[in-house]
Order: sequence, then structure tokens, then C-alpha cells
Amino acid sequence: MNVNSTSSYVNNPSSNKGFSGMASGMDTESMVEALLSGTQAKIDKQNALKQQTIWKQEIYRDLITQINSFQSKFFKKSFSDFSSTSLMSPSFFNAMSIASTSSAIRASVDSSAAVGSHSVKVSQLATASKVTSTSAAGKHDLEGTANISEMYKTAMKDALAEERTVSLSVNGKSVDVDFSDLVKENAADNKVEYPTPQQIADRLNEALSKFDGISATVNTDGKVVITSTNTDDKGKYTDEIKVLTSSSSEGLAMTGLVAGASLGKDGTMTAANAPKTEGDVTFNVDITYDGAKTTVKIDMEKVMEQADEAAQRREIQRQFQEQVDFAFGEGKVQMSMDDTTGGFKLSTQYKTSTVMISGDNANQTTLGVLNGESNRIGIGGDLGMYFKDAFDADGKASFSINGKTIEVNKDMTISEMMRAVNNSGAGVTMTYQSNSGTFSLTANNSGDGFKIDIQDTTGSLMASVFGADGSTTTYTTDIDGGASVQDPDSGAVRIGNFVEGKDAIFEFDGVAMARNSNTISQDGLTMTFTNTTDQAETLTVNRNTDQIVDGIKGFIEEYNALLDKINGLVDADAEYRDYAPLTDAQKKEMTEKEIEKWEEKAKTGLLRRDNVLESFLQSMRSVLYERPADSAYALYDLGIDTGDYTQKGKLFMDADGEAKLRAALESNPDEVAKLFTSEDGIGNKMNDILNGVANTSSGSPGTLVQIAGVKGGASEASSDYNQRLSEIEQKIKNLKNAYELEKNRYWSKFNAMEKLVSQMSSQSAWLSQQFGY
Repeated sequence: MNVNSTSSYVNNPSSNKGFSGMASGMDTESMVEALLSGTQAKIDKQNALKQQTIWKQEIYRDLITQINSFQSKFFKKSFSDFSSTSLMSPSFFNAMSIASTSSAIRASVDSSAAVGSHSVKVSQLATASKVTSTSAAGKHDLEGTANISEMYKTAMKDALAEERTVSLSVNGKSVDVDFSDLVKENAADNKVEYPTPQQIADRLNEALSKFDGISATVNTDGKVVITSTNTDDKGKYTDEIKVLTSSSSEGLAMTGLVAGASLGKDGTMTAANAPKTEGDVTFNVDITYDGAKTTVKIDMEKVMEQADEAAQRREIQRQFQEQVDFAFGEGKVQMSMDDTTGGFKLSTQYKTSTVMISGDNANQTTLGVLNGESNRIGIGGDLGMYFKDAFDADGKASFSINGKTIEVNKDMTISEMMRAVNNSGAGVTMTYQSNSGTFSLTANNSGDGFKIDIQDTTGSLMASVFGADGSTTTYTTDIDGGASVQDPDSGAVRIGNFVEGKDAIFEFDGVAMARNSNTISQDGLTMTFTNTTDQAETLTVNRNTDQIVDGIKGFIEEYNALLDKINGLVDADAEYRDYAPLTDAQKKEMTEKEIEKWEEKAKTGLLRRDNVLESFLQSMRSVLYERPADSAYALYDLGIDTGDYTQKGKLFMDADGEAKLRAALESNPDEVAKLFTSEDGIGNKMNDILNGVANTSSGSPGTLVQIAGVKGGASEASSDYNQRLSEIEQKIKNLKNAYELEKNRYWSKFNAMEKLVSQMSSQSAWLSQQFGY
């Protein structure tokens, strides 16, 4: 790829103060540019050196990151830093696996476990003490009271407030026609009266008066007609009129117009239907049954037509039942209503089903319910919605659990109450089971000996939530696990159903044991019991040779990847010598792809034969080739060796290398571990080498860190490259100043010349005029 050698002029050589050859006719800008080219070349050279230094710094920093990642994974020295892959961790070479003969016993094992078998028989699982509701909490039916007059007022208000707008497009301009104020209440007939066809036409004419030749009339069928009289010289109607889909449904119904209708070729648009004469007066509420939702619309005009209030209530019940049967299926939700009082109940066919009433019209005034109230408890609902009789006159209640006092009010949600209990420090967790509609309090610790003592102190909220059996006692437990009565004469009511916790009872290698948890740690094993067993089951512990071999293979793979990266840098051809960093002017002449390819070449070989990297490679190779003084093994004894010289120190397993490694791990695992973990072992030596080159600590930075620094770290400012870049920046600054001085000097001389030439030209012209030339 050919690149123009034009410099990137850091300062424009032209001058807006000079004549720029106007008198002499010379290309003074080019001449100044040529005179400044020497200084500009020096600036470009320093910019190139700066860019190369930045690239080297980036390469070094990338290596620092990769080396530290490699070290963290395989050679962390501190015990607290040991990872599951650390070759310096004794537990890595003592990895164990465990197998169970029963799914009732899940087991894991750590490095302290011994190889061998254990027998386990589980007679009883540990359980936690628990209190549950004696029956489904809250109401089984959704109850309210229908206030017919308020329902009618609400329905009429909603009907009058409904949007009744028709939107037209007239020659590209939108025209909105609102008919809402023409709608009136007919109190005598319990109806909403709509405007007459002529009133509709009059309102349309008001809106269309700004357009000449367009008007609305009513035809003999009582339909609204929009007419245009505007035509071209050939008699073709020129207006474009269309009913927009943004029109409201009631606006279209009362005018008879249809969305999408447009002016015909005869210059008229006739409504599809005669205008609607009256609006619907409906009372709307949303009913949700087991997640399915429908809107029930009670026709209040029909309700008010009934002979008396009893008949009106029966009509409401009939319409409601008919619509929910259609929406959810016959019998799924039943409404019963008292003819005399208007009190109603919504019941469900199945005890586990939920029915909820919601919407703006579901309120205390119209139906005696709350918006979102249901026959079941919702944890987002207010306590007062479900347990309104459990609070004192101020709407407050308090109770204690295991001596911890919790205070609530009726406006708190069920969820907030449960959170208050769970955060109280009472040692229990409160939950709600929506399927059964019951609450539970479960001790946070399993096993016997954990009591759950509940007392209502203000109001009766806990008795309402959990139910009370009428007894004047409260349950707790003795130390030996037997049930006992506490304060039999206190007059306290036993709240909820109490089941005391139990310990896990099992045999381990023939020894009977009891624990308060189903997860037990024993001799390096962690066992979790999920069920009882009929007989003793066997847990077999083996050395996890597969995990150790895979870990060493992972080390070989990542070590080789690190070598490939560094060898690629130190062995790369010095292509950068033929591909100097591009100047800004050169980049303007190239595509992004061309710049990318050029810079790839310009970076290649920047670290060729780098002394620091070559020394680092040699140090690692030497350590991995040696046999530590106190070790029975070297890597090559375990089937791990280097290839020929072309492999540049990479590690390989020979043909039977894995078999050799496995045999050593089975027969002499401690000596294999010693190769890596001893004071003189591979791990410590590799750790020292890696620290020596990439340690980021400011107290003892590695060689690469001293040279390149770590971005954002203390080493960044003090690094060799940072100082070198500062020196280059100063040189560039000095050269730019020299450039400006030279430029001003050259332009001063050229401007003087231009001025002299101009004067001479003027004198010559005057003399010619005097002599008549």
C-alpha cells in the first residue's frame, strides 16, 4: 500500500496577515511550506516516536494483566488466596470425590477426608417448630353492599364524561369536532340524550367554516352528509376529506360516521348510519377470577326501570351473574344479593379459587368494597381490608413472638407485616401459602427445643391471622423436647396449630447420633439428609484423580498460551521499520480498514528480542525443567515434557504421560504435591518469577510494571515510559515554538517583498501614464 509522505502540519504554514503573492504572483505559501519542511519533519519524527512508545506501553500492560491472571489462577501463595486451581494449595492434590448408594443422602467431601467407606442410616429427619393457621385466613366470600342510587350517579357521570370526538382530515389538515357538550342527562327517563342530526350538522359546519365550499347537512333518511362544491376546470372535485381512526367510538356512533370513510367522486360523504339518539348508562367494574379478567357492565337504565328497589337489586344480580357465567363458565363465580339491604356476596365454586373486584367504581360508596379487594388474601393488600376487626379504635395492633414486640397498623400491607415479623429477631420466618390461604411461622433453626410463643397485646391480629382454639394456654417446649404448658392461669389464648421441631436421628459407622439439622459435617464429609432410609447406606470416598489431572492439564494449556503470546512478540519480524506511525494528513487519505492494517504492521516487531521478556521466558523454562532438591519427582517423571526446539519451551504430555501422572497420584500423591507446594518446589519458584516481572505492588513493582506502569495505579506516574513520554512531549512543544518563529520570520520577509513590488508597480504605472504609454 502506497502512502503519501506528506507531513501532518501541526501549524498551518499560511498567514492571514500577508499578501500571499498578490503583487509578485509567486506561490508564497508553497515556498513557506518548503522552508518549514525541515522543522515539520522533526515534529513528525517525535510524534512517531511518541506513538511507538504508547504502543509498547499498551503491549506491556496487556502482558502484565495476562501474567497476573495466570499467577492468580495457578500460583497464589497466601492460603487465604488459594483458588480451586492453585497448584500451591495442598488441597488441590488432595481432591476427593464421594459416592452415595442412596438418593436420600447427598454428600460432599473436602480434602481432609480419608479415602474409604462409611455407613449411614437415617431414622428421623430434622424439622423446625412451626405454627400454622387453623383455617384459611381472611374472608371466604367477597362481601359488599350495592348502593343503587350511588351506582346510578356514577354510571351517569361516567356516561356524560365519555369522549365524543370525531376527527377529520380536510386537505391534509386535522380537524377535531367535539360533541360532548351536546350530550344531556334525561333524569326523568334515566337516560343520556344525544343531539339531533341537525345539531350534529350545525356543529360540523362550525368546525368546517374555515374551508370554503365544504358544509354538512342532513338528508331525508336523517343521516349526516358532508358536501364539497369545489371542482377543477374539468369538473372533478378537488377536496380530500376523510374520517380518521383517532375518532372516539362514541363520537362515531352518535354521528353515524365510520372511521376511514372519505369524500366520494360525487363530492359527498354520507354517514353509514343514522345518528345514535341516546347513550348507554352503565356501571362498570372489573372482576378477576383466578387470573382471568372481565369487565361487568350493569345497564342502569334497565335497573332503574324496575318497579321497586327489591326488583332493582334482582336485576343487578341477574345482569352480573349472566356476564360472569359467560366470561368464566357457569357456576364458577356466584353472586347472591339480599333484596332488602343490597348486601351481596361473591363466592367461588372451588375453595382454592380467588375472585377480585377492582376499578375506580369498586369503592366503599358504591359497593362497600375496596378497589382490589378479593375473597382471598393478597400480600399487597392492606391489613385492614382483611382483618378490620382485629385493630383498636386507632387502627393499631401489637403482638409479641418469642418475647419480641411487633407493632402494626391497619394501613400496612400483609407483606409489610410479614417483613416486620421476619426482621424482628424473634427467630422465626412468616410466610403465606396462597393455595391454602394459610399463614405459617417457622423457627429459623430446625430441631427440638425451639419454641414459638405468640401473644396479642393490643387488638387480636395474631388470633385473626392464625386462628385460636379457645384454650387458655400457650404452647412452648421443654428442654427435653416434650410439649408442655406455659402459664396455665394467665388467661392467654393458644394461637394457631403448633407442631414442635425434631432432631435428625441417624447412625454413622454404627454410632447413634442426633443433630438439630439435616446437614451434618463429619470427618471431612458434609451430608444432607433428604429422607429416611430403611437400611444402612454406603458413602465411598475416593481421591478425585480426574479433577487433579484436569487441573494440571489446564495449567499446561494456559502456560503454553502465555508462551505463545510472548514468543510471538520477541520473535516477530521488525515490520514496524517499514511502517512508521501515520500522520494525521496521511490518515485523511486512507479508509478505516487501511489504517487498521497499516497500524497492525506498524506495531509488529516493536518488542523483537526484548531483553526483559526473553529473560522471563528463560527463567520459567529453567524452573519447569528442574527437579527440586527435596522432591522425588520432576515434571518429566510425570509424563510432562517439552517438545523440540521449535516448540520454544511449551509443555506437552507424551504418549503415556497421562497414565504416568495418574499412577503417581494414586501411588504417591504427597510427593506429587511436594513437587509444586514445597519451599523449593515449582510453585514458590514460579511465584517469585511472576512477581519479579508483573507484581503491581508499589513497594516492589515487577520489571514490566516499572517500565510501563499500571493504568490508574501508583506506578503509572513513576514508570519509565511515562517519563519518556513527558520528554518527547517537551521536545514536540519546543519544535512547535520554533516552527511558529520560523513561519513568522519567513512571512515577514515575503510580506515586505510583496509591499515593495506593489509600490514599484504603482510607480511604473504612473510613469507610463505621464509619458502617454
